[in-house]
Amino acid sequence: MTDEKQNPPPPIPSPTPVSQPMWDAAKEGKLLLQVDPASNKVQFWPRPVNVQTGKSDYEWREVSGKGVLSAWTKVHVPAFGFADRVPYILGSVDLAEGGRIVAQLVNVNDEALVPGMAVKVTWEKRSDEISVYQFEPDC
Repeated sequence: MTDEKQNPPPPIPSPTPVSQPMWDAAKEGKLLLQVDPASNKVQFWPRPVNVQTGKSDYEWREVSGKGVLSAWTKVHVPAFGFADRVPYILGSVDLAEGGRIVAQLVNVNDEALVPGMAVKVTWEKRSDEISVYQFEPDC
């Protein structure tokens, strides 16, 4: 008799009071990031204070979700909940407005990836309340 275990689904992020605006926007298909109002520098992941100044004066701004691929890796040993996606690609994306996001790359074969490749955000709905950002080629 075989003991087959069911692969769990990918985890659903748990918003915090600080990250809630980002997740609310994501549900609407919008990428919202914190920005230092003085320098216009983007910070990602959401934090309770501005990493530039140490103050809590950051602003939430919608960004285009467009950027360029700076690096990537093909994952063969999955994170919890991603076993049915192996192999999958994680990429580091430099956003057009500044800032960098690491996310899963979808709708692309790893042989097609090149540094500087244009990408755009796309969304994976994980629950009625949470959609998670991913990136795909921006052809």
